[in-house]
Amino acid sequence: MRTNVPMAIRTLRRRRAWRQEDLGRRAGLSRDAVSRAECGELQGLTIGALSRLVDAIDATLVVEVRWRGADLDRLLDGAHAAAQNAAAERLGAAGWLARAEVSFNHFGDRGRCDLLAWHPASRTLLVVEVKSRLGDVQDTLGRLDVKVRLGAVLAQQAGRGRPTRIVRGLVGAEDRTARRILTRHESLFASFGLRGRGALSWLRAPIADVTGLLWFEGSYSDRSRTGGSART
Repeated sequence: MRTNVPMAIRTLRRRRAWRQEDLGRRAGLSRDAVSRAECGELQGLTIGALSRLVDAIDATLVVEVRWRGADLDRLLDGAHAAAQNAAAERLGAAGWLARAEVSFNHFGDRGRCDLLAWHPASRTLLVVEVKSRLGDVQDTLGRLDVKVRLGAVLAQQAGRGRPTRIVRGLVGAEDRTARRILTRHESLFASFGLRGRGALSWLRAPIADVTGLLWFEGSYSDRSRTGGSART
């Protein structure tokens, strides 16, 4: 396994003039665990333990899977595109006008909306973040908050006029890992009041005020539109 973790921990610890015992105490780990991490003996250490070590020296642990060169990036991009396309088709079938990859730059806030959807009858704007995998949950939700805050500006730029309500939406690819992350970080997803079938029902009749929508696109066969999988 190729990684800079051992050298990085050792270098940053020494930069602070800490002993291994000092780092271990701050990370809630033993000196032996610190020593093994710095020697590259990582097999017996959990990702959680390594994360605490890295946090203690004010750094960030990034875990990355590599597979067949750039093939994994293409595969992940494909999963994102499939989820995005499935969500756009679902919105269109429910009477929404959906646009993908809407970029913005407003007084220093810049980025791109995966999907920006407008419901003409109710004048509702739906700002959708699509994730083929839920990585940094707080970063994902923080970026979505910025886009929702700029919703009125985005609607105007898209020629939709002033929305009566702006709703956040999060679409994930159907995946057991995503569901485990959702369960583990339930408090972070509290703003998504309607999920699964409840969210899809609201899309067809967006009358009631909601805090947010969350649903998963399964195998992208759109089974839930015919009463199949749209669970959360």
